[in-house]
Amino acid sequence: MAMGFFHRTKFLCEIDQLKFGTNEELISHMRQIHHYPIVKCHDCRKEFIHEKDRLHHVREEHEKKVDYRKHKGS
Repeated sequence: MAMGFFHRTKFLCEIDQLKFGTNEELISHMRQIHHYPIVKCHDCRKEFIHEKDRLHHVREEHEKKVDYRKHKGS
């Protein structure tokens, strides 16, 4: 097995198995080719293919900021 060749593609279209280098490219593909509804974070407008991913983002990114602000004042 060759050690030098390592193609890391995190962003795979679940419909036609095309691979993308960035999440933005995958979202653009899903929107333009498959007419897939894209969901956005209400706070930062980041886009997601699945609602579960948006909810995870909100819990990890935005709720932690709220927790930090609550504890900072203590």
